[in-house]
Amino acid sequence: MQQPRELRPKRALLALLQRLNDCVSVSARRLLTQQLPSSTLLQLPRSELQQLLPELCVFIHSLLPSASTTNNRIDNTATIILPLSTVRRVFSHPDAQWLSRSARQSGISALLCQQLVRLARLDQKRDPQSQTDRDCAVDWSMEMLVTHILLDALLLPCAQRLGQAPDACKWRPLQPKPRFHAMTCFPVWSSLLPFAAQMGIRFPNELLQVLEGHWKMDKTRTRRVHCEFALVTGTWRLVDELDRGDKEKQRAVTAVMVKVLRVVSDKLLACTKNGKAGNKLLGLHLDDQLLEKFFAGMLEFLCKSGRADAVLRQVLFGTIQEVLVTGATSGVASQHVVIFTTAGCMLVKDLAAGVISMIVKHSNGMKSHHGTAWPLAFLAGFSAHVDLVPLRSVLEVLELLVISYKAVNQTTYDIVKQRQRRLELVFYIMYVTLHRCKSVDLVREDVSSDAAAVLELVTQFQMQLCSEISYEDFHTAAPVHWTAQVWKHWVFLSDEDVQSFVSEAHENDVDSEVDFEKRIATWCTWEAQVTFRPSLFLQFPLMKTLVNPHLISSTPLIEPDDDDAFVVKARKRRRIDNIPKSTVDLDLVERCFDVLLQPDALERVCSFMSAKRLCRMALVCRTFAEVSRRGSLWSPLYLQLGLSTHDKPRVLPALPVQCRHGDRYEHKWRQMYQERWKVLRKLRRVQRRVITANHISEDRTNGNEALHSSSSTFLPLICSYCGCNEVLKSARDHDVHMTQHKRFTCSEPSCQASFTKMHKLQQHVKTNHASQGASARRLVCGYNGCTKNYLSVKRLATHCKKTGHLTPIISTMTTCSSKS
Repeated sequence: MQQPRELRPKRALLALLQRLNDCVSVSARRLLTQQLPSSTLLQLPRSELQQLLPELCVFIHSLLPSASTTNNRIDNTATIILPLSTVRRVFSHPDAQWLSRSARQSGISALLCQQLVRLARLDQKRDPQSQTDRDCAVDWSMEMLVTHILLDALLLPCAQRLGQAPDACKWRPLQPKPRFHAMTCFPVWSSLLPFAAQMGIRFPNELLQVLEGHWKMDKTRTRRVHCEFALVTGTWRLVDELDRGDKEKQRAVTAVMVKVLRVVSDKLLACTKNGKAGNKLLGLHLDDQLLEKFFAGMLEFLCKSGRADAVLRQVLFGTIQEVLVTGATSGVASQHVVIFTTAGCMLVKDLAAGVISMIVKHSNGMKSHHGTAWPLAFLAGFSAHVDLVPLRSVLEVLELLVISYKAVNQTTYDIVKQRQRRLELVFYIMYVTLHRCKSVDLVREDVSSDAAAVLELVTQFQMQLCSEISYEDFHTAAPVHWTAQVWKHWVFLSDEDVQSFVSEAHENDVDSEVDFEKRIATWCTWEAQVTFRPSLFLQFPLMKTLVNPHLISSTPLIEPDDDDAFVVKARKRRRIDNIPKSTVDLDLVERCFDVLLQPDALERVCSFMSAKRLCRMALVCRTFAEVSRRGSLWSPLYLQLGLSTHDKPRVLPALPVQCRHGDRYEHKWRQMYQERWKVLRKLRRVQRRVITANHISEDRTNGNEALHSSSSTFLPLICSYCGCNEVLKSARDHDVHMTQHKRFTCSEPSCQASFTKMHKLQQHVKTNHASQGASARRLVCGYNGCTKNYLSVKRLATHCKKTGHLTPIISTMTTCSSKS
């Protein structure tokens, strides 16, 4: 038996690459000719697959570590032993064709991934003694190799995977949005995503190791590409597949989901660390779209998964912690970090409090090594402008600012710098407390035990504010109207005490106009360092729409009505008096709605509607439904049915309705309208056909004959009697029908219902008028209150004779009848 021979690494790589491409091309051509769908192809058993694609099965089997021994026994030839790292380089080589368009569309890419996953499962179950021949060459396990192959294809940008990025995948910041349909990354994600999810569920530890390597590699990349859009979209699909496929809720799979999202979130925030100052504004609209896609996927994942909160909390907190801690040396948080933090706190509960605690702890640790802590501006903006930060966390930030104020004297010996630093910290304290005044007011109105505990912390802060900060610094560190609001809402001073503070501040302010302008410029500089201001979100319109409900607007530095403010802009004068704001009378509005909902008012409004709109109104609410069924609304619609509603020349004849009923006849207008509308709809089609046939006959005959035929043509009509929908197809039918209506008419003056059949008239009289006529013709005894009544005089006389109820009239009638 020959010993395995080794080739040079480059020659071995090219040889295996050629085998891979040949296998893919032959298999793709065979599948394209047979036109087998991918779903059917992936469900084929192994025996049929070997008969259909023997080249693919042989190539996959050759990658198995035990394949060399088997080949030696069968072929008695020397085999080539390749390290698995070389196999990975072959699959990620720019010239590899296993992810080409033909391979994806034919299903070879998916089938190859399926066989690789099967290979990893077989390698996991194989006998350890069978590895002796290749132990020297195996640097990974087969599970690691398959995971590397899949994640290299998914996570690497097209420029690295293909050698040269397609035009659609290149970063073009001047484009309004990428050309997604032309990007090659999206179909690759669609083909490989199910198999990456299978590897994550079956081999989560190996997937974590590979993701760790990609995570470290992504930190060194600074080149932007449009492939990031495919990465964001595909990652959420992968996380969804992992969550759906993991029925046992394994911790390792949860760790994989966290790591996958960490790779994407770190990539989103790391893209702004490097870049020239002049290009910072380029491509912000693309970053806005990227962040919007990321958080839209996060919101969808929150609605689907039961463990989404735990996963996203680890992802967001870890990402924000790493970005802020590593960015502490620069002392500046980018706009992307600000937007990312705000949106994350909006979607994950209590994340804002955790971020505040983490930054405060980090700041306290830095203060032992440095003179000041960098994230004070970040904390001030976060706690001031994001209402998701609870008041407890706001008080933590204020306590940190007060402690920093007390420690200023230990950082430097320059008196001017010490004073400037103290004023800056007082400015941040006033800035935070001013924008969170409403939160304190809400806590004061609350009567719960939690609110009482928070009020106790507010009381402690009041003592720190009044005892540990110099009173003179309040006059110049921030605008006076800011400090006045803080005294009122945080220290609970009365209006008189606040006014006395404002007067004292104005009296002690002896700075000139130039000094005051310098003070204003200093305030503007400090305010510009504060993050999370709503104006910073203007360059990200999509994300601003998402987080805008939780942003607190900024308060201007200069009060508009301040007479001592030298930089106040002049107001535009108007020639009209100031109109006071009108208050809304809720009772009046409610009464107006009550009037509008009265049945008479609704009936008046609905009287201008068509039948279609009345039917739609019935679907809105019960009140509209009751009003829309009233006969007074359907009566004019029924009587106008068949008439012209526009001024255009009429082609078809008018079909009016004439109501000849009496005053007491009960109409069912809505039902009558529906029945007549259905008949009219069919009749109009018949009339158009008759007119068309008449025109055709006119063209075929002479002029006189055509005139005679057109004058003698009878169009089918519908009966004009109210309640009758009979269609009359000839003049004779029309005359006979009208004669029957006149003949079979109810004799009751208040009814006068007309019919065309005798039995219908008799049924109508029996149902509606029989009881009335019988009661009118009956003879009542009436003797001493007797209520007996009879239809004939003879029966009444018999009754009176038997009971003795004889009256002069009855006796006379009895005598007359006996004589006759």
